[in-house]
Amino acid sequence: MARPLRNGMLDATVTLVLARLFPWLMDLTVRRIPVRVRRCLTLLAAFTAVLLAVVACALDPGGAEHNEVSMTINRIAYIDTDGQLVTSNPDGSGRNLLTTGAVARSGGILAQPQRRDMLYSWPVWSPDGSRIAVSLLRGDSPSDAQISLHSLESSTGVGGAAFVNETPLTIAEGTPHYVQWSPDGQKLGITAATPEGLTLFVVDAVSTPESGPPNAPLAVQRGAPLYFDWSPDSASLAVHSNEDVLLVRPDYDAQQFSVQTLARSRSFRTPAWSPDGSRLAWSAPGGDSEALWVGRPDQPDDAALRLAEVEGACAFLWSADGAVIAVADRQVAGSPAYRRLRLLASDGSAERTVKEDDWVLGFFWEPNGGRLAWVALNPEERTMEWRLAEGLSPDPAGDGADSALGGFRFSPSGETFLMLAFFDQYARSHSPWAPDGSALVVAGTQQYLSERRNGSSGGGSRVYVVETGDGGQLYDIANGSMAVWSTR
Repeated sequence: MARPLRNGMLDATVTLVLARLFPWLMDLTVRRIPVRVRRCLTLLAAFTAVLLAVVACALDPGGAEHNEVSMTINRIAYIDTDGQLVTSNPDGSGRNLLTTGAVARSGGILAQPQRRDMLYSWPVWSPDGSRIAVSLLRGDSPSDAQISLHSLESSTGVGGAAFVNETPLTIAEGTPHYVQWSPDGQKLGITAATPEGLTLFVVDAVSTPESGPPNAPLAVQRGAPLYFDWSPDSASLAVHSNEDVLLVRPDYDAQQFSVQTLARSRSFRTPAWSPDGSRLAWSAPGGDSEALWVGRPDQPDDAALRLAEVEGACAFLWSADGAVIAVADRQVAGSPAYRRLRLLASDGSAERTVKEDDWVLGFFWEPNGGRLAWVALNPEERTMEWRLAEGLSPDPAGDGADSALGGFRFSPSGETFLMLAFFDQYARSHSPWAPDGSALVVAGTQQYLSERRNGSSGGGSRVYVVETGDGGQLYDIANGSMAVWSTR
């Protein structure tokens, strides 16, 4: 008796659906046609509906691809309160949970209860936005934890381990690795802790059956402190290890590398390539003081340009067009803050002091523009705020060097504070800027509630987006401890 019942239920379901799709046909079927013929016509109509659906999909073969691409453009990646990787639109909509406590090897993320012993941290977008590198700590205690770095598709979470630590060591508390994609998206530069000390590895970013087994991790430098910057052509890395400023050129086929010494200095952290890759900036003694230098590593016989004098430790970044270098110096002893922020024409022709005798924690250039977003520290209130500088020749009415963007003041999460304290390294991998320069993202707790704020604030660290245009609208989009915008 079960079979007729199932057929009856099927007929009833199909009939209900078809009544909505083809009311004229169902009217004809119900009123004028015998039952058996009616059933044949019903099945014929069902087949027709399926055929129409197939044709519709064929007419839009890129529908799925378009949806996948939309999950990689103008997205924010963040780590939620469960230690899982999430992406969303800038307003918090379109939330996509990429991890659920299990690592996906293929076929997407497995649906299973949350496992608290699998925590992700420090997501880094690939240059084209198609993948995210993220650290994973797995284990019940730090002493027996397994630490690895995974490369995941940013739309699906599918991926696997690109690097596995030998021992459960981290480069800082809560920071398993520092990771930077090569500009061509093929390699990952990874600073990891090993029994021999801090080590810079270069690994394949993605391995597929077509590409064969991945190359073994190539250790190109050891030492502490250790900072690096990929060249724009992905062929070499500028490395600052201990006192040595080096140019490292890996040979992946031979699993070897060459090293060129450029300078010796302890007055800065990260060397900086110009956007076109023709010049490199570093700080080193020169004359009677420390100075910022710009040289051409591929032309070692050409003398480097002494761009400006710096006082004490400094940090610097190139603008997107390579015309300006922002430099902070006069670092406060025992603090990550600097007391002076300047903009220098990269050819030495002009200089502008943005701020002096203030507290500058970090800064980041607009991806495709001339504005500089910098973080001012209020040591008395223990709060921070975003401010904007408009370039070498600013419009006084539009320059926001003295006002908090959007009236927004915050205390950063632990991860955000580390990112700001070492901003000259993290600017290469963790940009707070929207790709079009329309907004900034930060994780922390809000210390000042603007009347222009949308959303609501809960307990713990949250992810905020503040617009950089007139009005500086503020959005509270999610619970999260670390947030970074996609590269496009």
